[in-house]
Amino acid sequence: MQSPILRASCMALSISLVLNQAIAQPASQAIEIITVSATPISIDDAGSSVSVISRQDILDRNAASVQDLLREVPGFSVSQQGSHGAVSQVRIRGAEANQVLVLINGIEVNDLAQGSEFDFSQISTNDIERIEIVRGPQSALWGSDAMAGVIHIITMPNTDHGSFDASIESGSFSTQRATFSANHGSSRHQAKFSVDYLDSDGTNIARSGSEDDGLENLTLSLAGRYATSDNLSLTYTIRHTDKTSEFDAIDFFTTGLPVDANYETASKYLYSGFSVNHFINNTFDHSLKVSRTDTDNETSASSPDKEITRGVRDSFRYQFNYLGDTNRLSLQIEHQTEDYEQRGTASFFGDPNQNLEAKTDSFSSEYRYVGDRFNFSLSGRHDNNSEFDDANSWRMTGNFKWPRATLFASVGESIKNPTFTERFGFYTNFIGNPDLEPEVSLHWEIGARTSLLNEKVDLALTYFDATLENEINGFIFDFGTGGFTSGNVDGESERKGVEMELRYAQSEKIDLTATYTYLDATQPEFNGSDVTEVRRPEHTGSLTMNYRWSQAGLNFAISYTGTQEDDFFPPFPPYQERVQLKAFTLASLSGYYNVNQLVTVTARIENITDEDYEQVYGFTSPGIGGYLGFRLKW
Repeated sequence: MQSPILRASCMALSISLVLNQAIAQPASQAIEIITVSATPISIDDAGSSVSVISRQDILDRNAASVQDLLREVPGFSVSQQGSHGAVSQVRIRGAEANQVLVLINGIEVNDLAQGSEFDFSQISTNDIERIEIVRGPQSALWGSDAMAGVIHIITMPNTDHGSFDASIESGSFSTQRATFSANHGSSRHQAKFSVDYLDSDGTNIARSGSEDDGLENLTLSLAGRYATSDNLSLTYTIRHTDKTSEFDAIDFFTTGLPVDANYETASKYLYSGFSVNHFINNTFDHSLKVSRTDTDNETSASSPDKEITRGVRDSFRYQFNYLGDTNRLSLQIEHQTEDYEQRGTASFFGDPNQNLEAKTDSFSSEYRYVGDRFNFSLSGRHDNNSEFDDANSWRMTGNFKWPRATLFASVGESIKNPTFTERFGFYTNFIGNPDLEPEVSLHWEIGARTSLLNEKVDLALTYFDATLENEINGFIFDFGTGGFTSGNVDGESERKGVEMELRYAQSEKIDLTATYTYLDATQPEFNGSDVTEVRRPEHTGSLTMNYRWSQAGLNFAISYTGTQEDDFFPPFPPYQERVQLKAFTLASLSGYYNVNQLVTVTARIENITDEDYEQVYGFTSPGIGGYLGFRLKW
């Protein structure tokens, strides 16, 4: 354990810079980001691998779902259990989905009532201004859930004038979407109100049968900022989503695979938060942030009663910043309370009806040195948790810049506490394990970026290596009950690989981005051997091309997901076996035409080749689909 730390530390002190792996942002642009550090910094000064998906990228891509955009980010793999609205999991560099922190305007939105994961099927791209992505250990700044990285979805308005947007779209699988947003802007107050409605019959997620599994989703959002004076400002967000998604049953008696059933989950998500920011002078400022995440999931399935899980997370954070020209220091104090509730029908596995609470008090700090050619940061965090022993996380980053090349490196250790679901969950054929220990990860990366051909080509390469101890396996077969439970795996799990991104911008009209990721993710078996982690493809890649005219644009995108392994639980011995998911390639074509300054026509074809594929074993994904829409802006 000591040798990797020392090697990575030396590299971080002598080389580093953030890898600007943005889908459609040239590496030479000095984009300011707010997620990678305690205070906003230029992306060129960051010391961790960072990607930015801008509003223009979203419009060019004409993508309706966030997960389609994330497939094109280096280091990412996406698994969706079938059709529109089905649960979507996003993994970074082979880590589990619950080791990735998701923020909306700084509010932690991981659903503690659903395994501390964020279901990306609940959010569209309608009101997103940009998405900031930081790969690697971020627990020192953001806490336990940020072990593998952070996805920060930002919907704050960025205009100082008023405007209105509306759109309608219709297409395959009886899909209808309507959106509306109103922007208010002035020198002191910017606000945006958005409505997004989606209704789709979906497709059949089972291999047999003909019953479609649909989705209905309504989201209302209000976000803004108000400057009461030159030194005092307020920001606020309130976002409510009401989602109903249909799903199929599992045939536990004959096949172990999905089978047609009229099951559904009704979910309500409420995210709210505000912050007060006081700028004392050019050197000192401080802020107070308060947020709440409230989730409610009601599942109507085989049980006579609804299966209900609810989670509430309240967070309070105070931060003080010293902002010198070259030396900067941030101190944070945070208190977080999490309440978990589960209701259901008692069974052989136990009584699911329970109320639980956990509290965490944290202190963290970050030191940052900002120079012309060299940047360095060191951050640390101490967590006092009511359920687990005190824990410490840390991270060190650095970069060294030349006129046309940058070297970068980072290293850090993160802690991930077991989720309520892993410890106390009671579901069909599953019972939690209250004796789980936290997971611990040591993660480092090193890489380089360069510009070629008069800065028309940007090339970035990254090598990463992570060692995970006490990995939690949530699918351990219990021969005593015939069901499943969770448990810590003895030994070390290894995740290592290479990320590459190449961007070619011939002109403002034509650009091309290619990404590739090689991943080797293994975990120890109980017999001492290593086995490949499930749903971690060894090879992934993407290619996106944009062509723009004066009044129109065309986008062609391809994403490749290589073969990957999954677990299958048949209703006969050995009751658990490894299966292989075949590789698949998804291609899409989209475009827009500006009829005039008010009206834009949009069109999109997804899965052009009508690929037959599964992202989770037994769950079929949609075939070819076409969509036509109109967008108004005034």
